[in-house]
Amino acid sequence: MPVLFEPTKATHTTLECHDVVASIRFYREVIGLPTLRRLKMAAVFRASNGVIAASVQVPRLAPQPLHNFYARPVCDRAEVDRVHTRMLEVADDYGIREISAPAVEDPNQFGVATYGFYLLDLDGNWWRVEDNNGPFGPVEIPANAEPRDSVVPAGPISYVTLESIDVPQTVRFFRDFLGLDAEPQGDGHYFFSRGNGGVNVIGIQVPTMHYPQPLLNHHGITLYTGREEMINDLRQSVEAHAGDFGLMKVLPATYQHGSYSFYMQDRDTNWWEIEILEELDPYEQTLKDGEWSEETATAMGARFARTH
Repeated sequence: MPVLFEPTKATHTTLECHDVVASIRFYREVIGLPTLRRLKMAAVFRASNGVIAASVQVPRLAPQPLHNFYARPVCDRAEVDRVHTRMLEVADDYGIREISAPAVEDPNQFGVATYGFYLLDLDGNWWRVEDNNGPFGPVEIPANAEPRDSVVPAGPISYVTLESIDVPQTVRFFRDFLGLDAEPQGDGHYFFSRGNGGVNVIGIQVPTMHYPQPLLNHHGITLYTGREEMINDLRQSVEAHAGDFGLMKVLPATYQHGSYSFYMQDRDTNWWEIEILEELDPYEQTLKDGEWSEETATAMGARFARTH
């Protein structure tokens, strides 16, 4: 049985940024994600398929590996080429650091066989723009989605990728600890998870973790039953089972953005927020006004420093 109470769903992801104003401009005008909420030190974005992504300003950015990327599908190969040409034209304007040439990905690597390209954004985060035939199947790309006239037409985040130093152990963590679906693929060096109907994830085997993940590059798991007492009991259970599943850190529970939650770091250095939403559905959630003050960001940065 999973350590976490069921049902659960992978509902959101969070990325670091150096300047939230520049990050909003990039997400909206280049990546095609509408801003759901803007705060002093953070912004929340909602893809057309309901995936929530937050960008949080920090004083020092942690480097990211290529296999921690977000996939943004477009309608077909011709659109990939059109977007690629436009991306090269605006790269300097948006601080884009790197853009690969369009190519067909080798499905033997991690199950992706699309035609697309990678880009490294101004904050060192990786994105893949690809045709709409991804590993989880085609997704709806609304014809009139907001924002209009973005470089990548507005639409969904079809999946994200994570590194794993031991795929069988990471699959066990997903299934028996997080309570999420996870299925090994190919010869077992990668796996797929549909997040129990939430965020799609591909876990990819790597020999070494070159870039340990920071707290504010985390993934959210939402519980749909219970209140504060459940999180407190659950956190105690997590601590009791931490050694069995190789958890590196378990942080205290706190109230934030309409939820009561705690963070934990897995054996692959990825951070997870375990939350019960008390105010809003996760696909409509926003951060409370004023939550991400400069003092909050400093405190979170100090937390990160203590864990590394």
